[in-house]
Amino acid sequence: MAANTAPIFPLTPVIGIATLTSPTALTTRTNIIGTTGLTQLTPTSTNGKKVPLITVQSTQTSVAGLLSIWLYNGTTSYLIDEIPITAVTPSTTAIAFSVQRYYETLWNSSIVLPPTYQLYVSVTVQQNLNVFAHGGDY
Repeated sequence: MAANTAPIFPLTPVIGIATLTSPTALTTRTNIIGTTGLTQLTPTSTNGKKVPLITVQSTQTSVAGLLSIWLYNGTTSYLIDEIPITAVTPSTTAIAFSVQRYYETLWNSSIVLPPTYQLYVSVTVQQNLNVFAHGGDY
């Protein structure tokens, strides 16, 4: 079996952006045929993509719930992670809810997407969020 003996690195920086404005709340954790109820976070790429960081930023008062990260292979969406959202009421002296999920640590590797795969997101409780996937295309 042939193996790649040289490491490769992303060539083009990419920031995927999903704007959730009054999204439909989706509470299922089972696989979804297609992307119904999901919001696209990353587009497909020619040679694949590496995503080591996802940022979630509330654009208003947040309520307790979950942001779900879905891996879509062109046919089926699979739940691959859940990020907890806490209730925060922002003001002129209090910041809005924000969290970063690092996938590149000593114990975890980045989310690596094959060429035709994409990431999608959903929430379990309707609220307005911006979600950013920081990474690069190979």
